[in-house]
Amino acid sequence: MANLNFAGHNTLYASHGLHAYAAKCPPQLARYGVRYYSRVGDTILDPMAGSGTTLVEAKILGRNAIGYDIDPLARLLARVKTNSVRDAEIAAGHDIVLKRCRRDLKNLRSKTNSLALRRRAQPPNFRNRDYWFTRDVASSLSLISHHIAKARISNRVRDFLWVALSSLILSKTSVANARDIIHSRHHFQKHREAPNVLEKFSARTKVMRRQIRDFIEMCATHPKTKIHTRVGDARRLRIEDESIDLVFTSPPYATALDYPRAHFLAIPWMKSVLEVDLPKYFSKTPRYIGSERGRFSAGFEIASTLSQYPLTRTIIARLTKTSLRQAKLTQRYFLDMQRVMAEVARVLKPRRHGIVVVCPSHIRKVRIPTQRVLTEIADQEGLRLKRQFTRTINERRRLLPYAKKSFGTRMDIEYILIFQKT
Repeated sequence: MANLNFAGHNTLYASHGLHAYAAKCPPQLARYGVRYYSRVGDTILDPMAGSGTTLVEAKILGRNAIGYDIDPLARLLARVKTNSVRDAEIAAGHDIVLKRCRRDLKNLRSKTNSLALRRRAQPPNFRNRDYWFTRDVASSLSLISHHIAKARISNRVRDFLWVALSSLILSKTSVANARDIIHSRHHFQKHREAPNVLEKFSARTKVMRRQIRDFIEMCATHPKTKIHTRVGDARRLRIEDESIDLVFTSPPYATALDYPRAHFLAIPWMKSVLEVDLPKYFSKTPRYIGSERGRFSAGFEIASTLSQYPLTRTIIARLTKTSLRQAKLTQRYFLDMQRVMAEVARVLKPRRHGIVVVCPSHIRKVRIPTQRVLTEIADQEGLRLKRQFTRTINERRRLLPYAKKSFGTRMDIEYILIFQKT
C-alpha cells in the first residue's frame, strides 16, 4: 500500500501545472488508482474530469481514457493537457500572435490607428469589467484573444494558446486586479505597477511549452493511447453499457465551490473557443453538481425521494433544523450523486472497479459524512465497497479561505472509496 498523503511531492510534473484549477485531485492519487486497478490498454473514465488530472495519468500509464465535465473551460484544459503538440508548432503559433499584438499596440499609441484596430482592442462588455481590469490590460487581452482566434494555425496550437491566455487571468498572480482568483471567493487587489500582458503571455507560453515537452516524453512508452474529452453531464453519460474498465473520479463537494464564479473573469475573453458568453455561462451554474446556487422545482420536498437511504435521510433531517435551504441543497447533491453512481454502475464492466475520492464536510456546523452516504447510495446501485483508504489533506495546499465560526471544524481527511461492480 502506497503512502497516499504525498506530503512534499511535486504535483506539477508533466502537464499538470499547465493551468491553475481549484480543488484538483493530486496526480499521484490518480496514478495510484489507474496503476493498481487497470491494465495497459484498458479504458478509464472520469465522469467529472475537471482539468484532466485522471486523463493525464491514464495517458502516461498507457491507458485509453474518456473525460466528461459540464464546464466548457474544464474541457478545454483537459484537452490541451492531454494533447501531444510539437514544440516547434507551438513556438511558431506563439510568434505569429505575439508579433501581431505588438504591432497593434504600437499602432494604438500613434495618432493614425484605424477603426478596425480600435475594434480589435475593444474589450468585451461585462459587469464590473473596469473594476477588475485596467484599460491597458483589457486592451492587451482583447488583442491576444483576437489574434489567437484569427491566426492561421492548427486548432491544437490555437487551443494551447487559449489556455495560456486563460492562465494569465486565473492564477495567483493574475493580470486582473484580483487575488485568490482561482477560488470562488476572490477579492479586489490593485497592481502596484500595471502588468505587461504581452510579456507575461510570452513567458507563460514558454513555461507551458516545457511542461508539454515533459508530458510527451513521459508518454513515449505508450504512443497509441487515445484520450477523449467531452462537455457532458456525469448524470447522463453517452457511453455504452459495460464498456469501461475503471472509473476514477473526485466529485465536487456539496455547496463548497462554485466553479463558474471561480472562472468568470476569463470567460468573456474566450467566447470564440468556449462558444458561450458570460450570461449564458452563468445561467448554467444551477445545473452544476454541488453548486451553492442550485434551484429547486416547486414540488421539491425534503427527504421525499430518499426512502431507501436511511443514513442520508437522517443527515438531511438534522440539517433541516439549521437551514432549510442548505438541507435542500445537500439533498439535491446526494440525489445528483445517486444518478452519477447509477451511471458508473451501468458503464462499468462486471467485477471492475470505480474509485471515488471524497471528503466529509461541515454545512452550518452539521457534520456531513459524505463517504458513508456515497457508500450507502453505491450499494443500492450494485457497487460494493471493496476497500477504503484515507489520506490527510496537506494544509499548505488548501485553496479556499475558511470561516471556522460559521461552518465548524474544517475536515482534513479525504476518503478513497474503491467500489467493485457485482
